[in-house]
Amino acid sequence: MKHVTIALLAFLISALALADTSALNLVPRQAPATMTVTSVVLGAEQTHISAEGTMGAYGKVYVTYHLHRDGSATQGSVSGAGRGFINADTMASGTFRGAWRREGSRIFMTNVVNLSDGSQNLDMIEFDGRDNTISVQAYVLH
Repeated sequence: MKHVTIALLAFLISALALADTSALNLVPRQAPATMTVTSVVLGAEQTHISAEGTMGAYGKVYVTYHLHRDGSATQGSVSGAGRGFINADTMASGTFRGAWRREGSRIFMTNVVNLSDGSQNLDMIEFDGRDNTISVQAYVLH
């Protein structure tokens, strides 16, 4: 059952990745944000990318993406977690799962994020290995 759920989630995320977000009537959670990559750890089956930056709704954010290969070097699944320090008294946390694909030096990720306040985002992410940045567009799912 777990494999069926993962396969269904991967199919849904890949369909969303190919779709025009305006056609889906998605509402942005915040303005697009750019984060700075702080670490990349390469492995035979998995790559870990960590980044930090300021994101409107979440304040100072730290995130780590775990990219799992599916047998090819151009796509696979992604999972990870992030923490946002909104102010001195408030921290948001989230975990996510999704799919990634590589085009040249860029990696595109589409993730469903479950946040500590019960809300959910659809994050569309672009990592550019040439300039050490991650661009995040977060849309409201719930």
